[in-house]
Amino acid sequence: MLTIPAPRRSDLNATTATRYDWAIATPSDSVMRRTWIIEAVVTFLVALACLTLIAGILSSARARRKTFNLYIMLVTFPDALFSAMCFLTCSTNAAKGSYTSSGMCKWQTWYSVFGYTANIWMNGIIAWRMHDMLRASFARKRYYPPTRYQVFRDAVLVYGYSAMLATLPILNVSWLPIKEDAIGGVACLPVEYDIASTLFFWLLFIPLMIGIPIGYICYVCYDVRKRELLPLSGRVRFLALYFLRIVIVFVGMWLPSIIFIFGVSMRNYHLSVWGGTWSHMQGLVSAAVCMSKPDVKEAVLNFIRCRCREENEKFLQSRRHRSSVVGFSVQWVGNFGRRSSSSNLDELQSGCRRSSLETSWKGETKAAASSDCASKEQEGGESRRVGTMLQVEEVKSDLAFDTEAPSNDVKEEKHRQKGSAKDGDRIFDGAVIQDHV
Repeated sequence: MLTIPAPRRSDLNATTATRYDWAIATPSDSVMRRTWIIEAVVTFLVALACLTLIAGILSSARARRKTFNLYIMLVTFPDALFSAMCFLTCSTNAAKGSYTSSGMCKWQTWYSVFGYTANIWMNGIIAWRMHDMLRASFARKRYYPPTRYQVFRDAVLVYGYSAMLATLPILNVSWLPIKEDAIGGVACLPVEYDIASTLFFWLLFIPLMIGIPIGYICYVCYDVRKRELLPLSGRVRFLALYFLRIVIVFVGMWLPSIIFIFGVSMRNYHLSVWGGTWSHMQGLVSAAVCMSKPDVKEAVLNFIRCRCREENEKFLQSRRHRSSVVGFSVQWVGNFGRRSSSSNLDELQSGCRRSSLETSWKGETKAAASSDCASKEQEGGESRRVGTMLQVEEVKSDLAFDTEAPSNDVKEEKHRQKGSAKDGDRIFDGAVIQDHV
């Protein structure tokens, strides 16, 4: 609930005013207008960068088919929403010269808490996926990346949880000790107003919003370092370092913002404003870090240069060519398997006929010999079918690895062929994740 009129910071007594009074006290109108203008410029640039990153991934057929790139898009969306809505709010307030209305205060509280919660919990999901991949690599197990259904299921669960948590401060019910108000008169967020609200805010609301995922992310980083799960080289190391870098940037920029906005800066207006600006800059820095992935960078640059259609046509042509190569190889292997298995089956049948003559000469029954031959022929046909399927799968795997495996995996492939991998080197099947990285 927006406090109107809010007390002025110049009117408060430094010795008798509580931290709850300092939280909602406002500076002069000129200072607030200047703050809103600065925030509007910053949030516009951040929203533009985040939306450009999302549009670049969506416009590229090569980038959006990789499930880990979908996580990049989904973790960027809360930043884009948060910054875009804050730009509209700050612009409106700056034009009016004061905070717009109580309805705008509720809306800003909701999208701010939603942006905080959704972003940090999506980073926790990414840390969980990276942890699974590194453990599989360390144990030399085949790793299957999450499917598109699993990616969007994670996003729906996180976004739904964030929306429900963001609704709590704006309910304004008597039994829930939390409410919204304009901190420093410039930005509406959940605020403390008495001892009960302070305990609820720091012991329950903050852990549910950011505490649990940050704790899990710290555990993942500790476990990876302690058990030395990170490979020495290869695709898995690149992917893990890439996403862990995004997570570390997020945590490193969000924690100071939360501390300066809600913690130590109640009496210092400028520190509180700096904390809010720093939280928005996190979206810009994260977008820049996401651009360090080559396919994401290429997709964004093609979107900016309006070359998405040309690149997508080239990608689809390469996919069709690769499919035709795989189909031809599969057909060749199948024909070869049938020819070799047919010759083996002919030898088996001729052997069975000779065995039948020998058993009849010895006085044994022909029925027993014929049944034995029939069982051998059935086993031969089954082995021919299984052998052909295995050869087909080997060709598919080889083609997938050879067509898209990066050059820095050549050393690991040589180690695989020679069988001379050291204990510290984790050979990882690049063909499994090459379509998702």
